[in-house]
Amino acid sequence: MCDHHAPRPRRGIALADGAAHAHDHAAWSRRDFLSQATAAAAGAFVIGTGTRARVVRAASHTPLLHRLAQTETDRVLVVIQLGGGNDGLNMVVPYTSGEYYARRPTIAQAASSLVTLDGDYGLHGAMGALQPVWGRGDLAVIHSAGYPNHDRSHFRSTDIWASASAANEVRTDGWTGRAMDTMFPGHVQSPPEFPVAVRIGAASSLLTRGSGGTLGMSFSDAGQLIRLGETGQFYDEGSVPPTTAGAELAFVRSVYNAGLRYRDAVYGASQAGANSGDAVYPDGGLGDSLAAVARLVKGGLGSRIYAVSIGGFDTHAGQLPQHANLLGQIADAVAAFYTDLSATGDHQRVLAMTFSEFGRTISQNGAAGTDHAEASPMLLFGPGVGGGLYGDGPGPVLDTLPTSASALPMSVDFRRVYASLLGGWFGLPASDTAGILGGSFAAVDGLVDAPPVAADGAPDAAGLSLGPVAPNPVRGAARVPFALDRPAAPTLRVLDLQGRSVRDASPGALPAGRHVATLDLAGLAAGPYLVRLDAGGASRTVSVTVVR
Repeated sequence: MCDHHAPRPRRGIALADGAAHAHDHAAWSRRDFLSQATAAAAGAFVIGTGTRARVVRAASHTPLLHRLAQTETDRVLVVIQLGGGNDGLNMVVPYTSGEYYARRPTIAQAASSLVTLDGDYGLHGAMGALQPVWGRGDLAVIHSAGYPNHDRSHFRSTDIWASASAANEVRTDGWTGRAMDTMFPGHVQSPPEFPVAVRIGAASSLLTRGSGGTLGMSFSDAGQLIRLGETGQFYDEGSVPPTTAGAELAFVRSVYNAGLRYRDAVYGASQAGANSGDAVYPDGGLGDSLAAVARLVKGGLGSRIYAVSIGGFDTHAGQLPQHANLLGQIADAVAAFYTDLSATGDHQRVLAMTFSEFGRTISQNGAAGTDHAEASPMLLFGPGVGGGLYGDGPGPVLDTLPTSASALPMSVDFRRVYASLLGGWFGLPASDTAGILGGSFAAVDGLVDAPPVAADGAPDAAGLSLGPVAPNPVRGAARVPFALDRPAAPTLRVLDLQGRSVRDASPGALPAGRHVATLDLAGLAAGPYLVRLDAGGASRTVSVTVVR
């Protein structure tokens, strides 16, 4: 077993570590509080009303964000942070692994309770709202994501994930904020007219931090939104005591009000957008946050990145009910979010991603919980992802690890997922992606390898559009969307890497518009293949991976 997968001598990763554990939590909580206080000082007001009123925090100047502000893309990335260290083994369950059940005698999830993904893995039963999302091919699971030499501190590991830095490197900017001054000179002097990134709640401030100053603003409660709508001000400059201190407070509020550069843009979007009545968001922070994001996206705000969060995943004791409740909130909130966006077709241009600072120990502890560990799965949602399972699943790994091993080894470096998003979703060139991530990381093949068909169903300039395949990777049948600009009888074939046709799914004569073809891939040898569409002298190709 590699050294970085061995139990680490560092104290503070379990309740039994006593004062060291308490110190790590105190540092983590203190930094989170200071981060939120600093963001609030940059200005804040509310989105939504009543229980849907959510705090939205300022984002910073970054090279990626400025670059996105200048591009033609209207694509959006929503980053969902699972604070505290999510127990990935009970979220994506290896239900055919005997070792999983042996090492978790009272907290393991019964196979019969799961949302089945394939013959070996299933989602926690509380995540049932994601079953149709998986069925549409709009959910990708990345097994055992992490980084080399994993740190089990909340504080440090959160920073590593948010900054995309190596474990031995400390940065003060996020992965969306790399090298802005050298890559995009002048972005501070000529900012866009809208906040390019928005942070909601307690998500790590590093996710949207650069070195050139703030780019956005914050929202807090319904009263502030009402005041903004009635007076055009965030803070009430008149509601202060008639004292010297009151006069000073009014002056400070006037400075804040004057400094909210993007107040009008965000307020206008929040008024123009409306949540769909068909979207039933769960009560609580994540549901409210995603409802606010949906409203801004539908209202036409130009923001490219939103960072939201849900906490409570540090399940050292009595894990079962707490973890089930949290996973249920994620599933229900994400399902409602895409239902909401679908009402206006905006779901086509929004991709969401979850991450947590680390996973939990393989074995349960004496308090019916789990302690800090290393790798954990990531989930990606939306029509822009290639649905399916990616990386080496933990089942076979569990059955070969020694019982002394406390943590799952990394299967996929999380920076490869980031590279897939930067290159595949936002279309940044490899040189920009390498600069942002501090090195070249290979994209995860098929994860985000083709844009979704346009929301209006229009093909591209060459007359047709294709892809992506879903689910991907696939066992058996898969679906692939395509669009034609005129009636045609296209050919649609599956090719091996030598260019030989191994399946023909040509649909015959079709009218212009959007279509979906079913690919029968059963019986093919495991490995990568190409799906090729030919019509009117043009062709389009996307990749698909067959697994057995």
